[in-house]
Amino acid sequence: MKKFLYGVLMAVMVMMTACQQSKEDYIKEFKSFVNEVSEECADYTEEQWEDTIAEFEALVKQAEQYEDMTTEEALELAAAQTKFAGLQAKKGINKVIDGVKDLFGGKKDK
Repeated sequence: MKKFLYGVLMAVMVMMTACQQSKEDYIKEFKSFVNEVSEECADYTEEQWEDTIAEFEALVKQAEQYEDMTTEEALELAAAQTKFAGLQAKKGINKVIDGVKDLFGGKKDK
């Protein structure tokens, strides 16, 4: 019975460690996500932006599990976060510009 329990415990531990993502893989995934958003976001709907922001926030929260991050790794993540923030800002500015165009686009000087 002890051997069985030990075997089950070992199997659970192996499964748990196999599911954890390495810090390097996490950073690659984070940067890849931001690059993908950068390439595709011009065509995003409002709903797609909401989903993207939720996914981004989940990725940012996931960084909390990597307490041993080096300064260089932290800077890589900060650069990706800054890039994402820039994309969000650009989306907001474009939304304002489109609103102004709609507002004044229908009026013509006589």
